[in-house]
Amino acid sequence: MKNLGFFLLISLITVFFSCRREDDLTTDSSARLSFSLDTLTFDTVFTQLGSTTERFTIRNNNDQMVRISSISLREGSNSQFRFNVDGISGYSVKDLEIRGGDSAFVFVEVTVDPTNQSSPLVVLDAIEFETNGNHQEVILEAWGQDAYYYTSLYDVPGFPPLSFISDYYPNQINVLLPNDKPHVIFDYLVVDSLVNLTIQEGTQIHFYRDGGLWAYRGSNLQVQGTMGNEVVFQGYRTEDYYNELPGQWDRIILNESPRDHVFEYAIIKNGYIGISAESYYLDGNFQLAPNNLVLNNTVIQSMEGLGLLTRNYNVKANNSLFVDAQNQLVALLGGGDCDFIHCTLANYWSYGNRQEATVYASNIFEISPYQVVGDLDVYFGNSIIYGSGSEELEADSVDDGDFNLLFDHCAVRTELTESEVSWFSNTLINPESDFGYGNPFFLNLGDDDFSLYSTSVAVDAGDPNITGALTIDLAGNTRDNLPDIGSYEYIP
Repeated sequence: MKNLGFFLLISLITVFFSCRREDDLTTDSSARLSFSLDTLTFDTVFTQLGSTTERFTIRNNNDQMVRISSISLREGSNSQFRFNVDGISGYSVKDLEIRGGDSAFVFVEVTVDPTNQSSPLVVLDAIEFETNGNHQEVILEAWGQDAYYYTSLYDVPGFPPLSFISDYYPNQINVLLPNDKPHVIFDYLVVDSLVNLTIQEGTQIHFYRDGGLWAYRGSNLQVQGTMGNEVVFQGYRTEDYYNELPGQWDRIILNESPRDHVFEYAIIKNGYIGISAESYYLDGNFQLAPNNLVLNNTVIQSMEGLGLLTRNYNVKANNSLFVDAQNQLVALLGGGDCDFIHCTLANYWSYGNRQEATVYASNIFEISPYQVVGDLDVYFGNSIIYGSGSEELEADSVDDGDFNLLFDHCAVRTELTESEVSWFSNTLINPESDFGYGNPFFLNLGDDDFSLYSTSVAVDAGDPNITGALTIDLAGNTRDNLPDIGSYEYIP
């Protein structure tokens, strides 16, 4: 009898609350939903690749529960969009109930079908809601872009998955990448030996996850951007959230070449290492690269590892900007003749702790089981080396090779003094200012604006003899007879 009474009680409670639940459900045609937005927009999505997931909120502002009889995509199964609401994904959901004053999330993705056209296209659809006879909708808008795709074709032991540029441009020694559509590189795209690859102005190169570009020994890379029409290397996500997010792809690798690898007006951002320039390791032997890596008016920014890494390589960097890396912005190892003129190196890494200095120079490096020692000459002229750390300069050397380091008419954040080392000539050591703590130079760190303000210590601090032919700064402004240090000239 006890058990019978207990089950009767449970049944009565269940009926009571079931009735209350039905009584609490409104069927009034005036009960409408509200949404966190009226149009959900996806930034440029590459054809064949899915988007990130975007979301919006359905809210029931009524006192009573509402039942949404239908949530569906207008285009149904033909839609290029997909959604998930209340854990149910697909093209249509029936009878979703939302309690009074409560809300639900709708998650949306899109894949744009290829159209083989150069200009961006827009894909439109809508999620339609039927509630008590009311029809409401949220517009879905995705901007799509067709692209050239490079997928890995070879799995070679000891190497990342890769394909060769000759797989896509056969029988060509001189390859000119078209700039009418973006290029999306999966894994590694390798420039074959003896192939000259030219990337013309305005070309957009996107890397998928661990992808990269590798100019193999004996090949050559020429990046020919122009001011306002730069060549951009970045991850494949184009949404605002990913714009400067580091670590989205791997790196650009440069081996020795018959002539200089040149980057002119290039932007390299949000990878692991911007450029890794190193002479090719062969049978335990590293030779100094016979050519230079030339960086003119180039920006390397937001790297999860390093901005520029060299091993036995020569560098000529002019009017270039290096911004934010978790480790060094510039690491010069082994041998090489490395000159940086009118460059700005600013490391204010904000994605966690940073332990490394902005610049590291050493005439030795190790690749187990080998130790490589070279002759290293490093010169910074009319340049800024600064950041959020108290020590932004680190150097190491062994006597088996030459080691020369000079900062000439520069500004360096360091705890070293001229009495401790002989590396400084007419250089501002650890300067500060009243403009902002730790910011004696830059106009707006929060907006990544590394131009100068009027009372910056960099203004008129340069040497015109070092400037030489670099009379135009990174922004296209003319330097005066008393040039400012760094990649930007102050313009009132």
